[in-house]
Parts: sequence; structure tokens; C-alpha cells
Amino acid sequence: MDFNSIALHPEFPQKVWVIVEQPKNEPHRYTFDPVSQTFTPSSHKSLIYDRGFSGVYGWIGGTGAPPAPHHDVLLFTTQFPRVGEILAGHTCGVFLRGDQDHKFVAVDDEIGHDMKTADISALDKVFYEELLRLYPRIGEGEGWFGAEIAFSYLLKGPSHD
Repeated sequence: MDFNSIALHPEFPQKVWVIVEQPKNEPHRYTFDPVSQTFTPSSHKSLIYDRGFSGVYGWIGGTGAPPAPHHDVLLFTTQFPRVGEILAGHTCGVFLRGDQDHKFVAVDDEIGHDMKTADISALDKVFYEELLRLYPRIGEGEGWFGAEIAFSYLLKGPSHD
């Protein structure tokens, strides 16, 4: 599959395609080779694994692909997708970083169905605490923001690779 050919989700920015780069419960990071369109396990430790994130990490299909500019995304899911799988996610927030390497947050359909609204403020306490553990030090101009702010940044296009 050519990950560069994936179009934005038809309901973008409210819904996104999540390309899984880091499966759940995987202690090592994967690297993506844009030429062969393959993923390879690396010897580098996974930050999301070390800090107890229960979902998957990847990028938003249709916004580019690593190492070119793209949007990173953390997806809460009860599924156990393999690296390279594509899942639908409901955008619910973003962590804005000072270096412009923002991390969007989404939930899969199953989790989204149980929420009042797809927004970071509607996440259950366990999920919300997982997010806070990912970035324990928040610099000036950084922080967690809800869906409306996430939508506005998604519509601007990626600003970091």
C-alpha cells in the first residue's frame, strides 16, 4: 500500500484515518521507510509505552507521511491493530508543542460511541490521566486543548515532520 496515496477522511477534520506506526504494548519504536512503504522495529524505546499510554500512535492519513511533514496522532482504542493498519478515529484534542510537532488525540468508533462528545474534556478519567503522563513538563505556549482547537490546527496543514 502506498501510504502517500491515502486521502483525508471524508469527514475531516472531525474524523481522521489513523495509520498505526506504534502498536499498543510494544516497548520499541518502529521506523517507517517511505521508499519501501514498510515498518521496521528499532532498538529505540517507545515513549508511549514507557509512559503507560494504552492506545496506538501513528499519523493522520492524507496529511503526509514520515519523514515528510505529517500530523502525528494518539488513538485511544480497545483494538490491537498491527503496524501499518488504518483505523478511523474521531478527533478530540491536541497537545500543542513549542517545537510545532503537535500530537493530535483521537478515539476509535467504539470509545467515541460511549462519549457525550468527541472532545478531550469528555474522556474518562483513566484516559485523561494517560495523556497527562505523556508530557509531564509543559512549556510556555504548550498544553492540551480540545477538539475545536485541534480542528483549526488540522486545517492549517502540518508544520513539522
